[in-house]
Amino acid sequence: LGFFKEGLRNVKKNYALSREITRTKATRGRLKEAVEKGLLSRSDFQLLHRSAHDIKRVPIFALMLVVFGEFTPLVVVMVSGVVPWTCRIPKQILSDRVKLERRRETSFRNLEALPPVAAEMPLKSLGRNQLLHISVSLGLHSSLWPESMGLPPSVVLRRRIRRRMSYLEQDDLLIQRDGGVQAMSLEEIQMALAERGVDILGKSEAQLRSQLRSWLRARSKGPITALFLTRPSVWTV
Repeated sequence: LGFFKEGLRNVKKNYALSREITRTKATRGRLKEAVEKGLLSRSDFQLLHRSAHDIKRVPIFALMLVVFGEFTPLVVVMVSGVVPWTCRIPKQILSDRVKLERRRETSFRNLEALPPVAAEMPLKSLGRNQLLHISVSLGLHSSLWPESMGLPPSVVLRRRIRRRMSYLEQDDLLIQRDGGVQAMSLEEIQMALAERGVDILGKSEAQLRSQLRSWLRARSKGPITALFLTRPSVWTV
């Protein structure tokens, strides 16, 4: 349990650091504006993003530690959504990535039967199947949702996708501003591609860096929705 307790301590440390960034760089409620004005580095931005993600999960995860005790490592693999990033074990991270890429592959196969998406098609014009595909590809909803029953609702899917799009718009800008792909570590590259719906397993570091560069070039030439609905091999770069 020492690993998880240390992870919770890191959540607390990151929260304190994020509060300091918010205080000193005047980002409260104006994160996008702060990014556009160059007040934040990518490391600042990522710390704020991940701290906000983790702090919301502390109460449930702490309760899990109390209830399951030494069996917690067996449980967290099945409920990754409630586990702070700082508390995720390597086995869990790999398992999550394998599951996500399998779901993404299946979703792309089902998507092939749909008509091609117009390059200018905005998020609000996408059909439910396309929204579901994007949400699956980005890992925005659990496989436990009964999709055949119309769940999650399209309005929920659009809201989550729109939130991810806003985040990626800011992150893309910061990657380019802070030295580009070459300045990022392998772990950062892997996380960035996973957040953009790109497979990472079984690929070399050179391939991963190349695909993130392709994403950034393609983003400057077309809408992000078109990238979500296609594989990197067909991006216009």
